[in-house]
Amino acid sequence: MKIMVVKDRNVLNTKFVAQFANDLAGFGHDVHVVCDSYRKPGHGVTLDPAVRFTNLSGKTRNPVANLHRWLRSELFSAARRYHLFIEQEHPDIIICYFPKDLYNATRFDRTNRPVIQMFHCYPPLMIENLKKKSRRKSTTYLRLIEQAAVLQVLNPGFIEPLSKLIRAQRIAAIPNTVVQIPPEKRADLSAEKKRIVYIARLDKGGKRQHLLIDAFAQAVRKVPGWTLEFWGLEKSAQYKQELIEQAKRLGVGEHVFIKGYNPNIETVYRSADINAFPSRYEGFGLALADGMAMGLPSIGFQETPSVNELIKDGLNGFLAVDADDFARKLAILMADQPLRIRMGRQAAEEMKAFAPEIVAEQWENLISSIRTIL
Repeated sequence: MKIMVVKDRNVLNTKFVAQFANDLAGFGHDVHVVCDSYRKPGHGVTLDPAVRFTNLSGKTRNPVANLHRWLRSELFSAARRYHLFIEQEHPDIIICYFPKDLYNATRFDRTNRPVIQMFHCYPPLMIENLKKKSRRKSTTYLRLIEQAAVLQVLNPGFIEPLSKLIRAQRIAAIPNTVVQIPPEKRADLSAEKKRIVYIARLDKGGKRQHLLIDAFAQAVRKVPGWTLEFWGLEKSAQYKQELIEQAKRLGVGEHVFIKGYNPNIETVYRSADINAFPSRYEGFGLALADGMAMGLPSIGFQETPSVNELIKDGLNGFLAVDADDFARKLAILMADQPLRIRMGRQAAEEMKAFAPEIVAEQWENLISSIRTIL
């Protein structure tokens, strides 16, 4: 089957896209990844030789061709360029990463070609953001989403809330893949480091690092000697300064560290005892899942979508009902090493359900079900 995967932004530094395309090719499909970017479309991932890749507006070594492509990108819409290319390639199925990709790939399509639209974040949040666009754009985006053959979400718990917002033809839950870590390479919780980590970009509204500092300040009074580390992109200098001042004000300034981005994040997990995750919402919570696969017990909020499906309260970590409960349960984890070891083992065991080969099989089953109606 000819499958076209459309993703415009940073396509070649998105590990998921590469693994996804490679897995589909492994099942014998003719896979074509397509983007439309005059700038470099990212780097750092490797596509299987069987996977074709096309950048509709990519630079070449020919200055004349570059001028032509630049002018074309300025004068004609991406949707027009995709339309012409798709008519030329005739894929059997189109899989779109973002709603913008769906718009570009299907805006002028008049066929009944099946389209799968991925939802890589919390679906109600995505729909809410689309409705904030102009009335014309919002109406068009929502109409195209409703016309898609399948909407793919990352958690079973997302199906019902999305179905209440969109008249979807079909919604399927297929998770992200989680790298499987052999036992000998997981975090050694028998060697106590007294270190809590949170891997996420600095983001006041979504990731809420300030809530973790509040909880840590309360917990460390009961269980002293621990440190808290934040790892991830520092996109807000103002919020970073707020966190530093907050930690000082609460008397834990010497125990809270903002470390920044680390490309080898597995070493961070191995140096930790607890994986904290006070996020407000998640599409899947891959950083959380990666920490669990490393054998770390985790703590998050009961109300947080996705987090409340990965963490099973009392089994592989704790879910807190509010900020005070978060602080209380964090202190319990800090004080009880055997509990951390037991929960960490259970966390790693449950992440096996997201092994790449299992998720790839789910995608193959979905595509096979579409194939029967072509």
